[in-house]
Amino acid sequence: MSNTILFVFEGKNIEGQIFNSIKTNFFPPPNSNVIIRSSFCAEIFQLYNKVKDDVYLDIVQILKERQGSGIDNLNRNDVSEVHLFFDHDAHFKPNISQEEYHQQVLKLIDTFNNEFEMGKLWISYPMAEAIKHCKKNINECFFDTKMFFSDNINYKKIVAEKSDFNDIRKYDLNTWHYLAAINIQRTFRLVENDYKAIFNYDEIKGWFNENGIIVKIIQEKQYFKFINPKNEVVTLSSFPLFLLYYFGESFFYQCKCDDVIKTCSFYCYQ
Repeated sequence: MSNTILFVFEGKNIEGQIFNSIKTNFFPPPNSNVIIRSSFCAEIFQLYNKVKDDVYLDIVQILKERQGSGIDNLNRNDVSEVHLFFDHDAHFKPNISQEEYHQQVLKLIDTFNNEFEMGKLWISYPMAEAIKHCKKNINECFFDTKMFFSDNINYKKIVAEKSDFNDIRKYDLNTWHYLAAINIQRTFRLVENDYKAIFNYDEIKGWFNENGIIVKIIQEKQYFKFINPKNEVVTLSSFPLFLLYYFGESFFYQCKCDDVIKTCSFYCYQ
């Protein structure tokens, strides 16, 4: 039986490139799974406001009501899973405090916490371009990992100037595995507060023991360690974490963290 997965993105441009690359590399024909893309073209808070008082609303129907959603002929019964990929974007909320925004994000995570119901939320910090925030030299890949909110408005330009992975259209499996290894390590450092290299899946399998737990922990760690005291975030891409969640232990070992990370000094991250 096929599994139809709906990817809902905040935007169209870079997200479209990421979707095509994930589809090509991880769901190629004759894969029985079908992945479909939809662009919400707005903040997820607009989606949240529609469902916050009724969690039994049809998420697919709500998405279809937006012009250009790309899923006009799709029904909820046709979809097995819904995954929502949105940006953190705290720097675009000047009229509320970081504490208020943090609480709003936690509500989002609690609402969109199940891919089989209303959908599972994945957050990129600060935005989708974080997937490119990496260098080929393992001892440079953590350089400038922390970004001040004041720089976020220019984040796309900053990444374009420093990244070794600007052209997403050229990403192959090896590229994805490398970028995933880096993002897994960044997440481990953020969540566990430990600089040691992570080599064993058993060290992180608890991340996915409950719906949405790692997404919530990441937000809480970002807020209490960086956002609130320093007005900065650790750049993290949600897409490698989704792949880790979806494919599990086999994906982790395909990323070969033991080979990628073993020569890293973590100097730039410290």
